[in-house]
Amino acid sequence: MKLNLIIAGIGGQGINSLARVLAEFLFESGYSCQFTVHKGGAQSLGSVFAEIRICGQNAGQLGQGIPQGHLDLLFALEPWEALRHISLAHAKTQLWVETKEMPLFVERSKKRVIESPHKQLDALPVAVHWQNYQKIALQQSGTQKMANYYLGLDCISALNLLLNKIDRDFFDKLFFQFIKKAKA
Repeated sequence: MKLNLIIAGIGGQGINSLARVLAEFLFESGYSCQFTVHKGGAQSLGSVFAEIRICGQNAGQLGQGIPQGHLDLLFALEPWEALRHISLAHAKTQLWVETKEMPLFVERSKKRVIESPHKQLDALPVAVHWQNYQKIALQQSGTQKMANYYLGLDCISALNLLLNKIDRDFFDKLFFQFIKKAKA
């Protein structure tokens, strides 16, 4: 059993933290996994994504990076960042994507209209689950900074359907232990 997932967003959304929590969660749940965090701009609003590759026993069999056409699950706190990784998807890839998009600057000196990432993602032959994670976080936790936690819950739910051995309470414990400033 091999499973490849990406968590994508922009700097300041907690992608790195969520990836660390998920990798630890999977390891403690008995799965072998590799994870790598890539920081594009290494600054607020810069592209950030984590690749997590899961297998039953030996992570050494996974190799480096997710090959094109082998992405199973994509979780994104920014629609443009979901589009950035779509070339890795296959026909059965599932996406969970934040509805709110950040402005995309192509050339700061010229105004250019770029088609909405929502339209582009909805036109793809993959399942897209839209959620307003920032709004959910604000309503449930009083701050949008908890959007990564609610994205993580969808990640855990999706993994539970595929791995059948996921403990939500254990995820919560790890998340709030790793991320000290998170609000329960």
